[in-house]
Amino acid sequence: MHKNYRTNIEPSSNNLKYHAVKVGFLALGRALQSASNFEQDIIKDISEWNEGFIFSMDVLPNGPSLVMKKENRKMKLIGTKKNKDADLIVEIKNLDTAYRMITTQAGAHHVFAEHKISVTGNVADSMILIRLLYIVEGYLFPEILNKNILKKSPKMTIKKHINRLHIYTIGMLFGK
Repeated sequence: MHKNYRTNIEPSSNNLKYHAVKVGFLALGRALQSASNFEQDIIKDISEWNEGFIFSMDVLPNGPSLVMKKENRKMKLIGTKKNKDADLIVEIKNLDTAYRMITTQAGAHHVFAEHKISVTGNVADSMILIRLLYIVEGYLFPEILNKNILKKSPKMTIKKHINRLHIYTIGMLFGK
């Protein structure tokens, strides 16, 4: 006969993954905000967006978000709460997928191919966003980690190493 046992054990809430993704989104947002001040490829790409353009990258169903806005021809980190009125909304299907992306276990192109990302908005804008994220990830992560998330690691010149140092310090602290 099968006995029905009750326990006080609850399923994991994935707190560690949630906070890792939230911190990763904040770092990504600060790095993009900082790089939009001096990285010419980012400046060129965001010039295609209207002033006030907002994108929201959200983890479903109730995960963290990254919300950024084009302001004064630069990107500005708005916060980590979903923006349903954003011009471009990128939804990552679950926390595990977002965690794999933030910890450089999977790149956006790989996750997109697995149908674990959906986009609401203009597809061309989503391609610009992917390019921006790849540029920023090139600064944030060393080549050994980049090979997991980028199709091709960027060539790091002396100037780019100085920019990387700027992003790691002033960019992360002040978004400048």
